[in-house]
Amino acid sequence: MANQEQEALIANGWEFRLVNDHLLITSQSDSTKEVQLSPQAAFALLNYLSQHKDTLYWVTQQGQRDEAEHDWREPFSDVEASEG
Repeated sequence: MANQEQEALIANGWEFRLVNDHLLITSQSDSTKEVQLSPQAAFALLNYLSQHKDTLYWVTQQGQRDEAEHDWREPFSDVEASEG
């Protein structure tokens, strides 16, 4: 993959991109905050994340549920009240 740049993935304010076989992780709010991982380090990170994917999944789902509960407690608009 030498001298190739892959399409970026953007998530939660961070951009993830493979460039010349290295993983670049860059803050969208401050591009001076960047980490460049070698292929070996990126692979180790992938392995680490896969070992903890269940924990990460449940934390993510809990965060979404908390947001949904918060939204539910917001006052209804007139349209929502008439539909329910």
